[in-house]
Amino acid sequence: MGAFYYWIIGIGAEPQRFAWNSGLEKYYSLSGPTAVKGSYPVSSFTVNGYYDLLARAFVNGTLVLPVNPHPKLLALRNPWDERANEPYRLLDLAFYQNHYYLYHGATPAVLLFAPWYLLTAHDMPENFATFLFALAGYFFLSRLFIELLPFLSGRISVLLVTFCLLALGIAQSVPFLLHRAIVYEVAIACGFCCLSAGFYFLFRWLNAFRRRSLWSGLSGLSFGLAIGCRPHFGLAAVCAFVFLLLMSDRPPRFLQMFTRKDVFAFGIPMIACCLAIAAYNYARFGNPLEFGQRFQLGVASYQNVRLALENVAPGLYYLLLCPPDLVPEFPFFRLALREPFDAVHVLPARYFLEPTGGILGLCPIAFIAILTPLCFRRFRDRRGILVFISTMLVFAIGCMLFLAAIGLTSQRFEVDFQPFLVFVACVVACEALATLQKWSKMFATIGLAGLLLYSIGANVALAVQGPYDQFVQASPHTYVTLARWFSPFERFRPIENPELRLQASFDFSLPCTPESEPLISTGEFGSRYLLSEECSSDGRLRITSETSVQSTETQTIDVPYSAGLNFVGLLYTPEDRTVTISWNGNVVLRQPLRFLITAPSQIHFGWDPTLDNKATFPRRIVVYQQDLASPQAISSR
Repeated sequence: MGAFYYWIIGIGAEPQRFAWNSGLEKYYSLSGPTAVKGSYPVSSFTVNGYYDLLARAFVNGTLVLPVNPHPKLLALRNPWDERANEPYRLLDLAFYQNHYYLYHGATPAVLLFAPWYLLTAHDMPENFATFLFALAGYFFLSRLFIELLPFLSGRISVLLVTFCLLALGIAQSVPFLLHRAIVYEVAIACGFCCLSAGFYFLFRWLNAFRRRSLWSGLSGLSFGLAIGCRPHFGLAAVCAFVFLLLMSDRPPRFLQMFTRKDVFAFGIPMIACCLAIAAYNYARFGNPLEFGQRFQLGVASYQNVRLALENVAPGLYYLLLCPPDLVPEFPFFRLALREPFDAVHVLPARYFLEPTGGILGLCPIAFIAILTPLCFRRFRDRRGILVFISTMLVFAIGCMLFLAAIGLTSQRFEVDFQPFLVFVACVVACEALATLQKWSKMFATIGLAGLLLYSIGANVALAVQGPYDQFVQASPHTYVTLARWFSPFERFRPIENPELRLQASFDFSLPCTPESEPLISTGEFGSRYLLSEECSSDGRLRITSETSVQSTETQTIDVPYSAGLNFVGLLYTPEDRTVTISWNGNVVLRQPLRFLITAPSQIHFGWDPTLDNKATFPRRIVVYQQDLASPQAISSR
């Protein structure tokens, strides 16, 4: 699992997987390890090394990040206005009383970043910290599963246990988190690690005959640190505390003397962590319950998020039911950006949405967790095990409802609860198999293995894509080579830098429509090339040539508007990697590209399917030529 995590965390990055030379001195104009303040950066649009900045602040005995805000940001009447502050802000930092603060939890800085900087005077790469947290979280969760197996009714085959362990490490969105690991992913991965450790130590307390206070204390500390990563992880601490009280209600006689001490051992470090977080908030914002979201510099739709009942239904749709976009080209599963059930304008105001997919389509094994109540009779003589997995399930459901209610949906948020749903599902499924007879047990085992393999495969595909399809952009040749292994049909097999000739006529009417309309697209998402048009106010057509969704490689040209059929030609020559656009027989645009990757099936006229987009060119299209030749075919001519 460590090797897989190591591979995933580098595929969307530059050639150096972990950048130990962070470059923060140059980027933020810091003067060295002892610097207290640097000037504002040249570019204020990139989220860069925020946890390293917090570590430097802690080491220097301050809570203020060592970067001066831009003077023009300080001069704004309302510095939190997204339109006014966009050229000057540091995105997603909290700005309060002319200082920058990190609103993300401080636990990762306390556990890793600050100690590392104190010892080495160097920054720790954020993606390496995410890798460590993710791997440690998997270690605790998989170890917990192995130690729980002897308490199940029947024997589980080694192969099925292996599939379950793979699902615990892969089929829970953590690999997706690793694809692009910066400040957001650091906090989530650290929270996953602390929660997994908390539940593991709680289980050790349940079954220990000695040092029970040690295990309950470690569990309380872990859950307290989790709150310092993501505040809503306090739900896990509450659930664990209730579990302790329930299991301490009628303990065996020889344990009665220890139960009160165990509850205190759990509560003291957890409460200490909560008090430290409250003091941290008060020192920064003058309010122990203020984490900094109210002062966040970002997009208005996710600033100052709050719980709202109207967000719950769409939130649950995205977390549970929203299907991914299934395509015949590698990597086959793609995140979609759609309104619930493809309805129109049903989302509440200020609802923030990123490309996402529900666990029904990406991790159906997790839904077996809802069968936990059916195991009550099975676990009747193992009350502790039943209450333990129920505690984990209650936390996962509560966390899911909280995330649904905030009106802020992102695929990475599913790591908050999905690993624990998968864990409960694996335990319940293995226990249920013990109730079945020979043939029914065999078919159920095959079905369970199929669900596990599907969930693993879907999440591997999701990890390869990542949030912005960075693998194909960072290493296009490696991407195409890997895609060929899984693309047996030539029509769906991606080709790198083919010779491409496309010709078609598009019908334009009077008056011209002001909306942007797709003309020709190839590839998809990270490998996409798109030619589109938009009618300008002076009655001319603005032709736009652009590459992937996140890329800034864009060129535009205005051409005379002419009603009726207009002839459009596209030529991509692999020798110079240049796309040439002709309009009614005249060359109007040439754009050099880093690469062009497309399968024959990904060439579309009048449609760009990226992110499940359904908008099409609304009038007649006549296609004359659609030729695509691979480099191998060109060299053999």
